[in-house]
Parts: sequence; C-alpha cells; structure tokens
Amino acid sequence: HFDSTQKVDAADGDHPLLTKMLEIETYLSHERLQECWNDLQYYRDEVRSLFQSNQVNLAMTAKSERTYLYLMNRIKNLLLPAHQCDITSIGEDMIDALEQAADIFHCNFSLFQSLPDIWAIDQIHPIAPLQRLNERPQREAVLSDITCDSDGKIDRFVLDKGVSNTLPVHDLMAGEEYYLGVFFVGAYQETLGDLHNLFGDTNVVTIELNPDGSFDMMHEQEGDTVSEVLSYVEYDPRRMVDTFKVIVENAVRAGRVSAAERKEMISTFKDSIQGYTYFEH
Repeated sequence: HFDSTQKVDAADGDHPLLTKMLEIETYLSHERLQECWNDLQYYRDEVRSLFQSNQVNLAMTAKSERTYLYLMNRIKNLLLPAHQCDITSIGEDMIDALEQAADIFHCNFSLFQSLPDIWAIDQIHPIAPLQRLNERPQREAVLSDITCDSDGKIDRFVLDKGVSNTLPVHDLMAGEEYYLGVFFVGAYQETLGDLHNLFGDTNVVTIELNPDGSFDMMHEQEGDTVSEVLSYVEYDPRRMVDTFKVIVENAVRAGRVSAAERKEMISTFKDSIQGYTYFEH
C-alpha cells in the first residue's frame, strides 16, 4: 500500500538526510504543506542518488522510502475536504502526485505474453474486478506482471469518466484470491504474445453461456509447462534433470545433504520442471 500509516522511528546511525526527512513531521501543518512536500521530495531524491552511487546502503534507502510513504499519507490526509485546507496555495505537481499515488497489485501473468498491445501500441483494455461486486472499491492501484521487465505494467484504465492512471480495487483479504478480468482480448493477443522472460501460453477455457445465465465449460487447454518452454529455447529438460541429480549426489557424498533431502530435492525439481510457468498454489 502506498498510504502507509506505520510511523518510522529514528535510530542511531540514520543518515543525516533521513534524519531531516523524519523531522518534517514536527513542522507538518496546513500552512506549511507545500514546504513539507518540497522537503520530502528533496530528501527522498537525495537518498536515492546516494544509493545509486553506493554511498547509502539498501536498508537505509528502504527506510527512507517507508518514511516517504508515511509522510505522503500524512500530507494527503491534511488535504482532505474535512480539514478545509486552502489548496490554492498548493502546487499542481503536488496535487498530481497525490492523485496518482496508488497501490501496486502484482498479478500472475505476463503482459508481453497475454496483453502485448498494451506495451506495444498503448492499447487500453477494459479491466474490472470479477468478485465482491456488491462492495464499492476503496483503493486505487496500478497493475504489475511477474516478469522482471519494468515495462510489464498497466497504468492506464478506461473508467466511466474517461481514462485514469489508476484502477479502483478492493482491499485484499488474507487467504482470499482476488481476480481481475481483462476484456476485448481474445485470440488476437494470444497470437502476438511471445516467450518474454520464458512465460509460456496460459491455461485457456472455452465457455458457453446458457439462456438461464449459467454456463458450461466446453473445452479446456492447459498452458505451457516449464519443460516445454525450456525446450523451445534449445534446452534439454531431461539432461537438466540428470545434471541436477549429479550435483545433488556430489552434495550427499560431501555430507552437505542427507539421503532423505536428496530424494526430496530431486522430486521437487522434477515437479517444478513439469509444472506451469506461472505461479501455482
């Protein structure tokens, strides 16, 4: 969530820039909102710059990012109508940034395999939740796929009032899956999709609607397995299994792995290589 309510505490050893960032809360008020926002942006960007030049470690950078999210949420709350804050003195960059602030939903798909036109030509497909339709969404999100590519995201959505940078979504509930539907896709996107990051074809189900509103599943087709995708790029899955067995056997001889662990590791490797290329429970 972007709107973190967890306060970050100062600690010995904090970088001076982080200390300055934490001090913003001490003078945060309606009258000094723009000043606080400017300071917050400056200190966050400076820490990022130092991290890129190896002058600040990852832990300190992560702490500054958490501080940024916490203070941004504090600033946003002060701008709520209930506070009757005068927004005429607030810069457009600040208003835009707060309006575009959103959660990131990491979704179990590859944009380049299933929705390549979004990446290639900025196509906008209707996207909406498929469940909890009797609840009003309370959050805003952008969607990220599970590839390692920074372009694997969706941040333009068609809503009833036009195109938005965020999608209204519900709070995620522990232990419950959350499904989104992407519409007007069809076989055209499937034929354009590629093996970017070695994510293969997805599972496909053909559904026929009945007059009473029910439906029948007419045809099911399983997507590619890891083994199949590896073979597409000139790897031999059987040889990979044999090579892995040799590595594990050597570990057993060296006393690093027990015989029981050996059996479990080889079984897990075989199951994985025959499994789906996407996340499975």
